Amino acid sequence: MMKETEKRVMSTVEVRTKESEDDAMVIGGYALKYGTWSQDLGGFIETIDKQSLKNADLSDVRCLIDHDNSRILGRTTAKTLKLESDDVGLRFECTLPNTTYAKDLYENIRVGNVNQCSFGFEVDKNGDELRFDKEQSIYKRTIKAFKRIFDVTVTSTPAYTDTDVAPALRSIEHLEKEQRNKIEAEKLKIEMDLIEASLE
Repeated sequence: MMKETEKRVMSTVEVRTKESEDDAMVIGGYALKYGTWSQDLGGFIETIDKQSLKNADLSDVRCLIDHDNSRILGRTTAKTLKLESDDVGLRFECTLPNTTYAKDLYENIRVGNVNQCSFGFEVDKNGDELRFDKEQSIYKRTIKAFKRIFDVTVTSTPAYTDTDVAPALRSIEHLEKEQRNKIEAEKLKIEMDLIEASLE
């Protein structure tokens, strides 16, 4: 259903520093978690299936600060970023470079100023499902298959911009339009049946 890059912030993710034998700066945490519902993303909430990463392209994923490609922390192709999907979600471990911004980030994580993660992704064709929950009066989206993960990000800003959720919102609009068309078609059929019955 989706073909565009999206971004999500995990506002409850723990990012931990790790002591290493060679005094390297290492951070780790979960970029995404399975089976938990997101906050309201602007008309829908979202959850991630445990099988969603089964066929996802994780060959070249970057670890960034706030999705900023100019502040790269690690990369899978350089083996400075390690990713592992476990029962909880997608776990990452990143060995930071000896740069000023990386040192600043490491200290901010250590003292607790920064403790959230995000990830950039593309959903596979027909890799998500939308349904309307009448009891909660909200759309629920389940991501069943990622096509690719572009980046994992350490962030202090758990905000969702319009562009982050626009693809899903367009899918909701399309679903609502289909439902309206179905209702109109049913009404038209009833009217035609009534007309035919009156002519008999």
